[in-house]
Amino acid sequence: MKKDKWNMALQRNVILNDTYQVRQVLSSSELTIVYAGRNRHTGAKVAIKEFFPQRLAARQSDKRTVFCASRGYGGQFQELLSAFLQEGELLSSLKHPHIITYVDHFEANDTGYLVTEYCSGMILTEYLNERNHALESNFITDTLLPLVDTLDYIHKQGILHRDVKPSNVMVMEDGKPKLLDFGSAVRWPMPSGAKSAIFTSKGYSPLEFYSEKSEQGPMSDIYSLSALLHYWTCGQPPVDVKQRLFSDELPSVRKHNEYVNPWLARVIQWGLMVRSEKRCTSLSWVRTSLRVQALVWKVRKPGTMEWMFEENEHTQIFEPKPKQQHETA
Repeated sequence: MKKDKWNMALQRNVILNDTYQVRQVLSSSELTIVYAGRNRHTGAKVAIKEFFPQRLAARQSDKRTVFCASRGYGGQFQELLSAFLQEGELLSSLKHPHIITYVDHFEANDTGYLVTEYCSGMILTEYLNERNHALESNFITDTLLPLVDTLDYIHKQGILHRDVKPSNVMVMEDGKPKLLDFGSAVRWPMPSGAKSAIFTSKGYSPLEFYSEKSEQGPMSDIYSLSALLHYWTCGQPPVDVKQRLFSDELPSVRKHNEYVNPWLARVIQWGLMVRSEKRCTSLSWVRTSLRVQALVWKVRKPGTMEWMFEENEHTQIFEPKPKQQHETA
């Protein structure tokens, strides 16, 4: 949160909905402030997300009530608030061990609040940076594959997440993921003419997210997931889709990291196609390619063999090459 915005947060020990006690600020974004809190009746620790668009909102003198301080933007404020409250409605319909658990949502102080479980893990961005983006078998099986299964579950419920990126995935102490922030999520397929606010993320959003008229579907989340895998394998997200409109020459992740097997590299490339009709449309491909990568690293014997891969164009079989021996004087 910007320094001059700390005073905009709710004060410690404020009670919301006669149930939730605010304890401290955890984070903020352009649209929300997130607090650590507790249920004063049960003592359970919770996370409380408050709708507070920083460019539009301010607080009344009671330091609680929120109002639109920008003249002429009251309609936009209400539209964004409706989208925020929709997040609570969607999240309440999802029951999955790798999705942040819904607790409550309500309107108060002329704004909206979403209450979820409190997670004490590490954001995926920090988790990968701490481990130097290592291609570890356990990370694939414990974190990435469950994340793929989570997206598959969401799609089967008729929902698109539309904001899959490393900062929206938390890795728990046991290595399992928690998918966060359903602020851009919508039911799918959307009714004809329906509109829903969406906020793009540079490098992670597909082309169709930049136009309300473009068709969206599971392939849209697959693009974002592929961008997340690009970040994992290369240490950076792919070039933003808008920069690839006229010259889509995105290099293979193997140009950055030779230890990525060709199958996984090809699936990531496929998932990042600019045109949605040319893009990978099934999470099964992603799941299988990750399993292959996990198997490769599980059987690899460090120090005795360097697992490099040669692709047979006809059989698409990948074979390991023995590590070259170097004599020392």
